[in-house]
Amino acid sequence: MNIFLLITLLIIQRSHGVIYELNDTEYDKMPPVYHLEPYAPCVHEPGGVYCTVELKLVSDGPSELMTMIEEYSLRKEMHLNHSRLNRGVCVTRTCKDYLSQNTSADLHLVLEGCLNDTFWKQYKLKSKLSTEVLCNDLDNKVDIDYGDIAVAVICLTVLMLNIVGSLYDFWFLPNKESKGNKFLMCFSIRHNWKRLVARPADGPDPRLRRLKGFNGLRTISIIIVIMEHSLLPFLITPNDSHEIERKYYNIIYHIFVDGALVVQTFFVMSGCLLSYNLQLHAEKRDINWTMIPKGIFQRWLRLTPSYALVLAITTTWLRFAGSGPLWQSAVGVEVKDCRRDGWLNLIYLNNYIDESQCMPQTWYIASDMQLYVTGLIILTLATSVTARKIVLSVLFVVSLIIPACHTYIQNLDAGLIISPELVRDYFVKDRTFNHSYKRGHTNLASYVLGLSLGMLIYYLQKNEFSVQKYKKFKLVYWATLPAMLILLPSGSFFYFFQNSPALYLKAIYSGVARPIFGSIILLIILGMAFKIENFYRGILEWNGWASPARVSYAAYILHVLFVRSLTGTRTTLIHVSLAHVILFTLGTVIITYLVAYPYWLLVEAPTVALSKVIISPRAKEKSKAESGLRKNERIPA
Repeated sequence: MNIFLLITLLIIQRSHGVIYELNDTEYDKMPPVYHLEPYAPCVHEPGGVYCTVELKLVSDGPSELMTMIEEYSLRKEMHLNHSRLNRGVCVTRTCKDYLSQNTSADLHLVLEGCLNDTFWKQYKLKSKLSTEVLCNDLDNKVDIDYGDIAVAVICLTVLMLNIVGSLYDFWFLPNKESKGNKFLMCFSIRHNWKRLVARPADGPDPRLRRLKGFNGLRTISIIIVIMEHSLLPFLITPNDSHEIERKYYNIIYHIFVDGALVVQTFFVMSGCLLSYNLQLHAEKRDINWTMIPKGIFQRWLRLTPSYALVLAITTTWLRFAGSGPLWQSAVGVEVKDCRRDGWLNLIYLNNYIDESQCMPQTWYIASDMQLYVTGLIILTLATSVTARKIVLSVLFVVSLIIPACHTYIQNLDAGLIISPELVRDYFVKDRTFNHSYKRGHTNLASYVLGLSLGMLIYYLQKNEFSVQKYKKFKLVYWATLPAMLILLPSGSFFYFFQNSPALYLKAIYSGVARPIFGSIILLIILGMAFKIENFYRGILEWNGWASPARVSYAAYILHVLFVRSLTGTRTTLIHVSLAHVILFTLGTVIITYLVAYPYWLLVEAPTVALSKVIISPRAKEKSKAESGLRKNERIPA
C-alpha cells in the first residue's frame, strides 16, 4: 500500500512538474514560437502595413495544451518560453476584417483581436499583446534630423582630412625622408597603410620581443568572439525551434555556445601589458601620482574617438540602413536605447546600467577601462615590489569572493547560461548577465592575474631566468589547450540539472571559473614569453597576426552592428543547419574585417596619431617602452 501511494505521488508530481522532452508529434501541437508572414508582397501593395508583435498565450479555463506549454517552458535553461510568441503579420491582409471594424485604426486593438481570434480557432487558446506594436510600411518614412546632419558632417570631415593628408603625403611632402606636417601626416592613408602592414617591431629593448605572441592570442580570441555572437540569429529567428532546443542536450554543442569565458583572455593581456610597460617606464622616469590622471586621460582619448563615431552612426544613420519584419526589434530598439543611454558609453559606465541594448557588447570596453584605472592606481601608489605583492594578493582573494557573493546573495546562475530564451532578448534582461557577468568588479580576478603576470615576466627577464630546466614540463604546458577546451563548456554542467542546483555550488563555480581560465591564459603567455616550446609559440608569434591584431578594436566595436543588421533585414526565418551556421559565422567574420580595415585606416589610426600630437606637441619621439604600450595594450572583446 505504501509503495502504491509513493508511486501515485511521483506520478502526480511528474504530471504537474517540468516536461524535459517532447517528441515531434507532441511538440507540433504547440503554436510555433516564431512565424513571419510574407513581407515584401505586403508592404509593396498600396497601403500595405506589416507589423511584428510579441504576445502571451493565456487560457481562461483548463487546457491540456496550455498545461503542456507551461510545463515544457519551465525547462528554461534549454527550452524557449512557448507561451511567449513572436509574430510578423500583414495587417492589411490577415486582419483586414478587424481593420475595417476598428474606426480608430488602433493597430494594437486590431492585432490583439485578430490574433486572439486566430489562436482560439486553431488552438482553443487566447493571446494578449505583451509589447508595443512595431510596424513597417513604405509610406512611413523616417525624417532626417539635425543629429543625422551633424554626424554626416563629421564623417565627411574625416573623409576630407584623409584625402587632404594623403595628397599632402603623396604630392607635396618636400622630402620623403622628412616627417612633414604632423597634423596632416596623421591622416595620410599611405602612411597609415605602412603602419598597418608593417611587421611587428621589436623596439630597442629586446625584452619586448617576448610579447610578440599577443598579436596571435588577440586575433584568435576576437575571431572566436565574433563567431560566437554571429550565432545569435540562429537562436533568435530559427525556423525549427525544436532543433535548436535539441542541440542543448549535446555536449559538443556547448563547446561552441558557451564561450563566455574567452573574454577573460583580454583582461589577462590588458593587465599584463599595463604592469609590464609601467615597469619598463619606471627604469627611465619616476612613477608618481600625477601619472594617474594623465594615464586615464590618454587612455580615454585613445579609445573614445573610434568608439564615439560608431555610436554616433548607430544613433543616427543606422535606422536608414535597412528594413524588414525584424528590423525594428533587432535594430530599431538599439537605436532608441543608444539615443537614451549613449552618453554613458562615452564615460565607460554603460556596464552598470541594465536592460539597455545600446551596443551591449561594449560592456567589456567599459569594464576594461574601469580595471585599467584600478590597476594604474595600485601600481602607481604601491611603488615597492613587496607592497604590490601584498596589495595584489589581497585583491585577488577579494576578487574570488565578490562574484561568489553576488551569486549566493542574489541567487544568480553559476555563469552566463546562454539559453535560447536569454539570447532572444540579446542578454539584456538576464539577471546574471547584468549583476555578475558584465560588471567591472566581478571581472577583477583575471585582471589581477594579468597585473601579476606582467610583474613576473619583468622580474624573470631582469634576473636572466633560464627555462632550460623546465622544458621537461612541455607535456604539462601542451595540456593547457585541452584544459581550456574542457573548461569552456564546463558551465553546461548547470544546464543538465533537473532541479535548480545547490546555491553553494553555483557560488563556488562563479567565483573560480573565470580565474581558472585566466590562469590557463597566464600559463600560455608565460610559456610563450620564455620559449618553453615552439608549437604554440610558433602559431601565436606568426607575423601574419600583426595586421588583424591592429584592427581588432575596430572589429570588436563594429561586428555586432553587422550581426543585428543582417538579422533585421531578413524577411524569412533562418534555416538551422551546420552548413548555414558555418557560412553565416565565417561570413560575419569576413564582413567585419573588410570594414574594420578601412575604418582603422580612416578613423582609428588618424585619431590615435592625432591624440599623440595633441598630448605631446613638442615631443619629437617617445620611448619605445611607451610605444610598445600604445601598440599592445588595447585589446578588444
